[in-house]
Amino acid sequence: MPATVAAAAAAAASGGAFLLYLLITCRPQPPPPEDERGAEGDEASPLLRGSAAESDREEEPWPDRAPVTCCEAAAVAARTARRTWELTVGRWGLHGIAFGIKRHMKRQGNLQHEYSGNDCRQLKGHQTHTEVSSLLEYLKLCMFFSKKSFSAFLKFGGYKQEDILIHKARARLMQPSFALVCDKRTKCFLLFIRGAISTKERLTAATAAEVPFHHIILSEGQINNVVLGYAHCGMLAGARWIARLAIPHLHNKIKEFPGYQIKVIGHSMGAGIGSILTYILREHYEFSSCSCLAFAPPACMTWELAESGKDFITSLVNRNDVVPAISKVSSESLRSEVMVSSKLDDPQDRFHHNLFTSISQRVAFFKSHMLSVSHSSGKIQDHDSCISEPLLKDAADVVQPAANGHSIDCSGQQVVVTSEERVTLVNNGDVTCVKSAVSVLVSQEDSDSNGALDTDQSSLPPNEGKEVPNQDSAEKDKQKEPISASGSRQFFPPGRIIHMVALPPPDLAPGEGTSNNEIIGIYETPRELYGRIRLAPNMIKEHYMPSYISTMESLLEQLQKDDDDNTVCTTSNDL
Repeated sequence: MPATVAAAAAAAASGGAFLLYLLITCRPQPPPPEDERGAEGDEASPLLRGSAAESDREEEPWPDRAPVTCCEAAAVAARTARRTWELTVGRWGLHGIAFGIKRHMKRQGNLQHEYSGNDCRQLKGHQTHTEVSSLLEYLKLCMFFSKKSFSAFLKFGGYKQEDILIHKARARLMQPSFALVCDKRTKCFLLFIRGAISTKERLTAATAAEVPFHHIILSEGQINNVVLGYAHCGMLAGARWIARLAIPHLHNKIKEFPGYQIKVIGHSMGAGIGSILTYILREHYEFSSCSCLAFAPPACMTWELAESGKDFITSLVNRNDVVPAISKVSSESLRSEVMVSSKLDDPQDRFHHNLFTSISQRVAFFKSHMLSVSHSSGKIQDHDSCISEPLLKDAADVVQPAANGHSIDCSGQQVVVTSEERVTLVNNGDVTCVKSAVSVLVSQEDSDSNGALDTDQSSLPPNEGKEVPNQDSAEKDKQKEPISASGSRQFFPPGRIIHMVALPPPDLAPGEGTSNNEIIGIYETPRELYGRIRLAPNMIKEHYMPSYISTMESLLEQLQKDDDDNTVCTTSNDL
């Protein structure tokens, strides 16, 4: 009987949530006024009309702060669910999911060796051993905070209740669980942020729209520069919510313990929120030495912002962990590769593929006719969500962004940025409130007729139509450019990135997998490597903290062994 009542209650709650979703997301949209329609609006192709409708829908700005009321939270959650559906199931064909990903993973092989290439710098020696040991200690604390009870966390860290400055155990949408601890042993204020465990935290991670975020760099209490960019919507809102609660406590405790440092620690979504929070805290003069340890950080900000944090953010990545490379742009590129791989050669797979194609053609037929009934202005075809779509062109081609206006807050100042000017700021007030009322206007030039990005850093060939001499350099520049063909900006993991790599034995060729005798190494890797998703069988498993801890312990053993071998060799040479 209790089970029946619980099932009925769950069904009623699900039905209510579904009705609320319909009320919020399925409101009829009024047609645009005649004077706002283009002169050729009636003659435009259905595909263009569909793109215009999607663009109009995305004009509503995403919130960059945590919702205050239940209605706001419900609206954001419904909008996030709709956007997530459109970018995943709505865009990936069934045959691509069923066959393409597996086939593509099999064809590409193990690409982990790319994180130890020529552009990567291997880290060795006693200093590296000390750094990894410290990272392992903080990661274990982070795991106890995220996975265990709070009393177990206090016991493991050796903390007392009076050492806890603030603790928010219950997470809400864009309001993550976190704890601020005064660690007297290390003379640090440790701010732990939990990753996406609950449903509301997963919704926060899924709210991945791009919102403007600009970082003000201070030097000796004065404004030195402004870094303009975009960040993950849900993580930025969560970081601002934590900053609002934690800054008063930090102000008081810094006066009591003036020599203490501030470290922000997080895993996965907590790492992304922590890195953005570190940018916010460093805009206050008292917290300008704040640093961040980001374990398995997601791609959560644009290139310039990520690069500007190399001095105070350390991002650690484990083996084939796929999360640091996932963004909308890289997903579009992967989708193109998977669609190509879904053209199978196996007779049995081709039979199943043809069956999916036949079904998908019927689905597309019924869908187009249903849309023609529901849209009186003309039939809208969504080729992106069609199941039987043909081979795609290479995604993420870079186009010139249109002029955009962005604003940040600072005390009565205005920053005007154009392509010919440098950012100029005059500090008229307290540097700790420097972001309370500044208006930033970003003006960008129109795109060329061929859609190429025109910046001072780009190196274009003298004659159009010729191939770029250095394709590797061109690919890196392409990944650094801000906007793809779909209008999305490429996100990257923040700060200095160090990657733990499982190296195959010397007798095993790269790309053939690993064996039981694998060698763990750690490399400082360039950021452009994380502009592409590399599929691997263990790419999800190796994202979790137990896998990180296991790899770090193996890495420490390997570093200790190398250090001992070097000591023996040095002693032998001296003798």
